[in-house]
Amino acid sequence: MSLTGIGVMLIGIAFIVIAVYLSWTLNNLANVLRGVEKTVEQMPDQLDDIFRETGQLLNQTNVTISEVNDKLRTISPLFYMVNDVGEMSRKMTTPLANFSWGRKKSKKKDDSK
Repeated sequence: MSLTGIGVMLIGIAFIVIAVYLSWTLNNLANVLRGVEKTVEQMPDQLDDIFRETGQLLNQTNVTISEVNDKLRTISPLFYMVNDVGEMSRKMTTPLANFSWGRKKSKKKDDSK
C-alpha cells in the first residue's frame, strides 16, 4: 500500500469520526429541543394559572383595602375626640404655665435684690 492509499484511508477514518461526533452532537441538541418544546407547550397553561392567581390576589387586596377603609372611617371620630381633648388641655394649662413662669421670674428678681 502506498502513501497515497494510507492518506486516503486516514482521511476516511477522520471523516467517519467527525460524522459520528456530529451525529452524537445533533442527537443531543435534538433532545434539548424536545425538552424546550415540552416546556413551551406547558407555558400557556402555567401563564393562565399565574394570571388567574394574580386576579384573585388583586380581588382579595381590594376587599382588604375596603375593609381597612371602613374600619378607619369607624375609628376616625375617636382620633378627632382625642385631638379635641389635647387642644382643650393645652388651652387650659397654657395660662397656668404662663402664670407659674411669671411667678418664678418675679421670685428670682426679688431674690437678687
